[in-house]
Amino acid sequence: MTACWIAIALKATLWAALTSVAALVVPAQHPQVRRRFALLGMWGLWVLPWLPLPWQGLPTASIAVGTDSTVQSGWWWPILTGVWAVGSLILLLRVVNDVAGILRLVRQAEKSTLNPDGAVEVRFTAEIEGPCMTGWLRPCVLLPLAAASWPEGTLRATLRHECQHARQMDGLHRFCAALVRACFWWNPAMHVLCGIYEAESEVCCDEVAATACSRREYGEMLLAHATQMPMPAFTLSFARRSGLRVRIQRLFETRRDSRWILSARWLTALTLIIGAALLMASIQVMPPEFAQGISLKQEAQLRLNADPFPGVP
Repeated sequence: MTACWIAIALKATLWAALTSVAALVVPAQHPQVRRRFALLGMWGLWVLPWLPLPWQGLPTASIAVGTDSTVQSGWWWPILTGVWAVGSLILLLRVVNDVAGILRLVRQAEKSTLNPDGAVEVRFTAEIEGPCMTGWLRPCVLLPLAAASWPEGTLRATLRHECQHARQMDGLHRFCAALVRACFWWNPAMHVLCGIYEAESEVCCDEVAATACSRREYGEMLLAHATQMPMPAFTLSFARRSGLRVRIQRLFETRRDSRWILSARWLTALTLIIGAALLMASIQVMPPEFAQGISLKQEAQLRLNADPFPGVP
């Protein structure tokens, strides 16, 4: 069992690290592609570590840990696995508590007559300082009470930003990111991968919201409504102060790479994704008894295929 967890941790780390690099290699003027690569990394963690190699003949690396070797030379592995499991359980319980808290917040918020696109509900609440969006089955935009007196342009750009989060189903993806962080809380590669997704999602929504006004006005709007107040869990804030500088810089970014550099970056990103998938599939885990059975089977096959009369025409 310990060997299985070691293999899963190794495969997940390789996948998260390589998909993160692939997302960052994509040119910055394509935030949607960066976001999709990060989503591929996050959702792939729940499927790809368990898949076997679909092609025969490619080299594989098998991890097999016996009971004696685990007790004598690797006694710390069961302890580390136990710490991993306990930490993940605590964080998963925190996720459940956060979900209950956000459901309570939405239920107690005051309903609004605003209806930006017919699919997103808008509510007012005094428990938040800035606009945010939450939910995926029934997405809801939460606005502070002061938003009732905002200028029409500000309110329109804000709702456009938050509704884009709903169209991208960022509430569901944010929940997936929370589960990834809880299950792999000790792994920096997972936090980097989730951070890339969250940053690129905000940039994608900024690109849509900036069409309601000039980019300069939208940047000033973000600065005016920047908040340092901690937001409820699983909410996507309109102008959270952390990371706001990078978002505004991306709004006015005009640098364009040459065609050759762009081609090299796209090729590198695709190569990293394919290489990550092959690495994950090529790392296999099996109990020692199964590995021994495979070797005996291979030896029997070699004996059957051997020529019983070598040198005889």
